[in-house]
Amino acid sequence: MTAVFSYVRKSPVLRNFSILTASNIFSQLLSILTSIKVARILEPAIYGTYNLLQLHTSIFVIIASIGLKNIVVRTVARDKGNSKKVFLISLLIRIIGIVFSLIAYTIYFYYSKGYGGFLFFLTLASITISAFYDLIEGVAFGLEKMEFTGIISLANNIVWVIIILLIPKQYFNLDVLFSVFVGLNLLKTLVYIFSIYKFNYFTGDFSGHNLKYDLKEMTRDSMPYYYLAILTLLSNQIPVLFLEHRSGVAEVAYYNVANKVLSPMSLILNTALTALFPNLAKLFVADRKGFSERIKNIFLIMSLLGIIGAFGVTFFLKEIILIIYGEKYLNTSLVLGYQCWYMAIYSLVCLIGTVLGVIDRQKQLSRLSIICTLLQVPILWVGAKYGAEYLSLSFLIATAISLLFHIATLKRFLKHDLSYSFFIKIIALFALAYVVSISVLRFNLGIKILLFTGISIFGVYILYRKYKVVKA
Repeated sequence: MTAVFSYVRKSPVLRNFSILTASNIFSQLLSILTSIKVARILEPAIYGTYNLLQLHTSIFVIIASIGLKNIVVRTVARDKGNSKKVFLISLLIRIIGIVFSLIAYTIYFYYSKGYGGFLFFLTLASITISAFYDLIEGVAFGLEKMEFTGIISLANNIVWVIIILLIPKQYFNLDVLFSVFVGLNLLKTLVYIFSIYKFNYFTGDFSGHNLKYDLKEMTRDSMPYYYLAILTLLSNQIPVLFLEHRSGVAEVAYYNVANKVLSPMSLILNTALTALFPNLAKLFVADRKGFSERIKNIFLIMSLLGIIGAFGVTFFLKEIILIIYGEKYLNTSLVLGYQCWYMAIYSLVCLIGTVLGVIDRQKQLSRLSIICTLLQVPILWVGAKYGAEYLSLSFLIATAISLLFHIATLKRFLKHDLSYSFFIKIIALFALAYVVSISVLRFNLGIKILLFTGISIFGVYILYRKYKVVKA
């Protein structure tokens, strides 16, 4: 055991992944606990509005980002002694992005007006705070000092849970909830900035010479990521606005209840990709053969984790919703099932996007995203008309199509690293597990437990046989 801990400490990827995962799992568990209380107390329409406030923040923070974060992470990771210069240049660009984003949000609010003026000003503050947090986090990630995010986020979520549990029911309304949310985000951002400065992680000199050139170069490099982020908004988050517009705000609540249950899966995916990016960026330059081997192993592990997670959740959809949120949200069970498999497939799409970014193929990635978005958005627009269930199914179908395009693009640049047969086997395994899990939805709990146990034992046996063959 001591040897394992020593190995984890010495490996930047394992250390960063372990720190972020451990912290974020606890944070997400705490977040789920608070969402349960909020959803049970508020009516679906009000809970849907609460989710819209957070969605608006997320959307306009991405608009404010100018695609800088990955460029900041990559640049700092390759030259840690120059982090101060990278931060200050990116800060100037980010301020311009924030101003543009706030103007865009104000125009959007003027025409939509889904909530009052007080919540509008809170959302303006939330966008600004979150945009600055995202930038400082990018510098820390490039330095591979991800413990700051882990510790600060966990502390923030603990305080959030305590406040939610202590708020009297008569004060449980949107104004109070979102005020607390924004206030804690402000505190979290200030603590993060103070921590980075205290430990002197901003290194190097910045005289301001060639500032115009540096601003132009960083902005130019970030544009492919920015296009990608905007296109991702269109295919991932904007459809929830479609859902509000075409089916009503209550459907947003049903959609987000399922989404919240799946947040640990999303968390692990984001954490893994965040931890992998700086290490893969260095490995691609230093050891191409080792890079290829690591990519193949990561694909296999992420595929198996996605299948196992989606398969297990889909088996017990109704039971999970009843236990967590109660009968009021029971009709979200199939929404949860579709979203499980969407998340499993989407993890591979994100991984391919990360690899293309690591090998400096941002432009090709942005073109690929344009094609996929043009295919996906009409599917999602149609699905949103029929409520949260069909929107979730539309996400699954659209993402499966997108995966095929991503695989073909990746093969263009890593021709000898990953074979088509490798991906065909993964896709076949996904399809088989999906069909089996969906086919048992109408069975009673006892039969589902027996089937799940039997399939799990059979799977372990097959893996054991494979292990013996490889070992021999």
